[in-house]
Amino acid sequence: MSFIKKLYIYIYKAMFNFLYRSITLFTNTNENKAVFIVSRENKLQGNLQFVFVELKKIKPDIEIHFIQTENKMNLKLFKDLFLIGDAKYIILDDYYLPIYLVKPNKNLKVIQLWHAAGAFKKFGYSTIGTKFGPSEQYLRLVPVHSNYTHVYVSSKHVIKYYAKAFNIVHDKMYALGVPRTDIFFDKGYQEDIKRKLANKYPVVNNEEKINILIAPTYRANKGQQGESSLNMAEIIAEISPKLNSKIRILYKAHPYTSEVLIEKIKRCPNIYLINDYTLNDWMLVSDAFITDYSSAVFEFSLLNRPFAHFVPDLIDYEENRGFYEPMDQITSGDIIMDDIALIHWINQRRKNEYFNTNKMVNYNFSRKGSVTQDIVSHFINN
Repeated sequence: MSFIKKLYIYIYKAMFNFLYRSITLFTNTNENKAVFIVSRENKLQGNLQFVFVELKKIKPDIEIHFIQTENKMNLKLFKDLFLIGDAKYIILDDYYLPIYLVKPNKNLKVIQLWHAAGAFKKFGYSTIGTKFGPSEQYLRLVPVHSNYTHVYVSSKHVIKYYAKAFNIVHDKMYALGVPRTDIFFDKGYQEDIKRKLANKYPVVNNEEKINILIAPTYRANKGQQGESSLNMAEIIAEISPKLNSKIRILYKAHPYTSEVLIEKIKRCPNIYLINDYTLNDWMLVSDAFITDYSSAVFEFSLLNRPFAHFVPDLIDYEENRGFYEPMDQITSGDIIMDDIALIHWINQRRKNEYFNTNKMVNYNFSRKGSVTQDIVSHFINN
């Protein structure tokens, strides 16, 4: 890190913390105020959406604000301080820079719902020393993932991995589950989503077709922090003519997918690009699931349907980023290493196919059902 960049961070952090302390010094904590941090997309969804609904149910009069953050050290970030300065709760599911730059008010509760279930690919402090990870020099200046008061994870078995990734003590971590997984135990919600999807996308209601959901994770493929050069979107588009006529691909592109690739996918008649509704909603109408390194496999495993990992770059990925445990121990899904095996796996799928994921589910989910209610009740009362 250059001297100029280091100096900039020092000065920015000092000014940021000074303003925060000034606000908290002259403002009492609003015990009825919550701020939701939206960082991955421009709308509330997933864990944040579920907790928002439950929080409004338990505390109808709560004052709720939303921050769409860019996590850049610029002047815009200072505006956040005027919203979080007197808040009782800050609720997030990803990285949020302001909370790492300050010494939080002792009355503030910072609730981390992390967007991934289980513990799959390494992140945070677990990646120090890897090509992908942050430098120790930067972390000394900006202690990312610090200052959480409540971290909720899917299972007691993964606490040790999240504690390392966040560099926090175990007693701030609670294995109460993943809020958005409540849909897999709510028959009413499932029927409602299936009906909505069928009405808006009649093609998914065709009983003669087999729906294969594909959702690759994001991977850096350029520069110093490159993870891998594999591009699943390109490969799926190329193999689409070789899939049998009963297969329908439901492709959930990562938000960072280029427009060039999006257009290429759209030109494939047996691939349907899905943009609205959540990935978990689309799982409900899918007969099988394919990803590479997405933790979404943990949630799909709750359905006891077939899933696979297409990972021809597995060795490179292990070296550049790595996993918390060997991949064949983490997942019950098939591990596919080349295009031919991928085509074969897709073409042999059938409707209502059962796949035993009990071992994977039991290891990665300590609680199933009513998770959102348990989490909201917990952070309000503890």
